[in-house]
Amino acid sequence: MIDYHVHTYLCDHASGTPGDYIEKALKARLFEIGFSDHAPLPEHLRNDITMEPEETEIYCSMLEGIKDKYPIAVKIGFEVDYPLHPTFDTQYFHDNRIDYMIGSCHFIDGWAFDHPLFVDEYNKRDINQVYRDYYNIVFDMVNSGLFDIIGHFDLVKKFGYRATVDLTDHILPIVKLAGKQATAIEINTSGLRKPVKEIYPSYDIIKLMFENNVPITLGSDAHAPEEVAYNFYDALLLIKRAGYKKIAGYSKRKQYSIIL
Repeated sequence: MIDYHVHTYLCDHASGTPGDYIEKALKARLFEIGFSDHAPLPEHLRNDITMEPEETEIYCSMLEGIKDKYPIAVKIGFEVDYPLHPTFDTQYFHDNRIDYMIGSCHFIDGWAFDHPLFVDEYNKRDINQVYRDYYNIVFDMVNSGLFDIIGHFDLVKKFGYRATVDLTDHILPIVKLAGKQATAIEINTSGLRKPVKEIYPSYDIIKLMFENNVPITLGSDAHAPEEVAYNFYDALLLIKRAGYKKIAGYSKRKQYSIIL
């Protein structure tokens, strides 16, 4: 099995060394682990959230330096906020060391909607419009063609605030486009550690993904070594129930299949 969403201490809100995460992956009997730390955000957004721009090369070199020291495939990626920020050098989209890019949305018009410090903002907004705005960004992110994987697809539910209307007309176009482009959507188990207590995305969305031939990957969104492969048993049950029999792996931004 694989875990393609693992962070490092460079983001300033994760603990442990890369070696600690790899050791946990070995104990969990994974055969691939992928690091995808947060690409640098602008200074006014970056504090305790992402690495600094000058640390991107430190990050890549650090992981390159340990890839051959363990009996497990170590993949290098980035989790990149969309829309893009100039603090992340776009040369990394073409860097031969990079195995995959995860695209994620953590901000709606400058509001860090998944940050605990700003959760009260949900009570000041039309929740259905929040969801629409979020999915509009995700659609544009997929449509950009920049990313191999879409991270925590329905992250907007993190704190348990739910839309009160059917949003299929916003979700289905994203899923159809992802299927057409073979852009993977990750099954992210970190939602089980959050107030929503649910995997990202929900089963209903996973079912839509399967029906539209969307590839999937697995990610724990680990910010501590003990979170590697977190609740993957539950994730496997969910994706097999939806009909999936394989997941996607990546090497140098080329996709391949892994049979479940």
